Amino acid sequence: MEPTDNTIRKEAGKLSHAQTLEHLTEAIVQSVDVTEMLHPALETIRKYDEQNQSNLFQTLDVYLQNDCNAQHCGRLLFLHRNSLVYRVHRIQDIAQIDLSDPEERSYLRVSFLLWKALHDTPR
Repeated sequence: MEPTDNTIRKEAGKLSHAQTLEHLTEAIVQSVDVTEMLHPALETIRKYDEQNQSNLFQTLDVYLQNDCNAQHCGRLLFLHRNSLVYRVHRIQDIAQIDLSDPEERSYLRVSFLLWKALHDTPR
């Protein structure tokens, strides 16, 4: 059974923020074709990773999930902070994005959530 708006609202009081976001993104993906709404940088980075056997897509996702905290993100990805900073600069150059812009970061973060819901991957 697909969740209704009322079901999501009732459950939202019992769920963590992450769970609520997961429910919202799943509901959106089920009701709207979001593929054209995703930030184009996701596809650019994903294709770059395929062609270059790199892992910049995951790096950007983890970096955004951790509020762009290079030290914490580096620990999670088992990277030295300087290596992570280098990757972030490469991502910005390749995808032509500005991670100092809060609106762009928000758009990217929402795009990652929707992309994961579309591809049924863990958030």
